[in-house]
Amino acid sequence: MRVLIYGCNQLASGMVRALLGEATEITVLGDEQSQLERLSSYPKVSTVLLKEPVMHDYLMEAGITKVDTFLALSNDDHDNLLAAQIAKRMFGVPTVVCHVENPQLQAFYGQWELNVISYSVGVLQDILSVISSP
Repeated sequence: MRVLIYGCNQLASGMVRALLGEATEITVLGDEQSQLERLSSYPKVSTVLLKEPVMHDYLMEAGITKVDTFLALSNDDHDNLLAAQIAKRMFGVPTVVCHVENPQLQAFYGQWELNVISYSVGVLQDILSVISSP
């Protein structure tokens, strides 16, 4: 399984650690250079540093055309929703999971073929169950 994670925060770091044994390749796309450097020390993990808000180019650089799973896990609901929709609609990524905190946005976008999750104690388990189901 090839996984592309958008966001470089505690949730994304936890997801990387949870996927290390399951994924064949993990790429993390984010703007926190020090966090990306820490994550790139794990085996099978590569990183792409976001410098400008041109999402399409960075997604291509991160290999979105070859991934099985896209996880939008940044701290910004709107960025996550945009990135998840691009992954799903433009690139046809089979499994897309989008982290959204705002309850109204969760309800609205949950109707549009996006796997929308919110932060909870079991969020890593929620993500793993979505991406491991056929």
